[in-house]
Amino acid sequence: MELPAGVCFVRDLGQGGPAIVLLHGLPSDSRVYGCVQPLLAARHRTIAPDLLGWGFSEPAEGLPLGYESLDRTLAQLMDALELNRAVLVAHDMSGPAAIRWTAANPDRTHALVLLNTYYGWNSARMPPLLKLLHLPYVGRLARRFIDVGQTGVSWHAYRWQVGRAWAHRTAETERMLRIFHGVFRYSRTARRAFHTINREIADQVEANQRNLETLTSLRAPMLVLWGARDPYLHPAVGRQFHRLAPASELHMLQDAGHFPQLEAPHDVAAQILRAAARAPSN
Repeated sequence: MELPAGVCFVRDLGQGGPAIVLLHGLPSDSRVYGCVQPLLAARHRTIAPDLLGWGFSEPAEGLPLGYESLDRTLAQLMDALELNRAVLVAHDMSGPAAIRWTAANPDRTHALVLLNTYYGWNSARMPPLLKLLHLPYVGRLARRFIDVGQTGVSWHAYRWQVGRAWAHRTAETERMLRIFHGVFRYSRTARRAFHTINREIADQVEANQRNLETLTSLRAPMLVLWGARDPYLHPAVGRQFHRLAPASELHMLQDAGHFPQLEAPHDVAAQILRAAARAPSN
């Protein structure tokens, strides 16, 4: 799909409204919804984009790939799709953009579903690798190593960091890790997007904390759908979203980690379908 900000690769399946838009996090792409999207598409139109800089999407030359770019891409995508009302499902880094878009477009949002994401300061823990990248001097060397390091070493570091986010390690876990690592390892654009998001994350969270009314004033129904065994975004983060958003419901998936859409796809799909089946808010 051609957008002013670049070419956005979209997986578009199913028919029926409201449409369900599935937004991935870092470091992944639309394939993170590969188990959930077919379950949703049996009843609804589902759209799973690769955000610009990730997967098979191509950003326009010189486009910054930080949080502002995520906001712009989401707004352009929703306009290009011409969706009157949609269910937005946001995971990880896409959460802040989805929250801001929902706040700015309450009449176009049927519901907002948050999967293990973040906004302001809370009980979240920064993953060790991201902490390392923020250190002076050491962080610069680590970034260089990520960009030019040997493939085998890069894979073990990636597997150690991202693999911890699953509650259970299975053959499917390994397969998905290798898919996402391959895109990240061999795509300069994905690495640039990763470094930009990581460089901006502290300022982003600080700015969001100063503007919590964006979250607390949301009128659209919200479902906080949380993998309870996430080692970084603890259940306390999900509970805080629930406390701050008066129109929210909280559902904990006790046997899933940071990627509930991969570890508990049937439960995740059932909860999203329930949110989509609600009567539209006024």
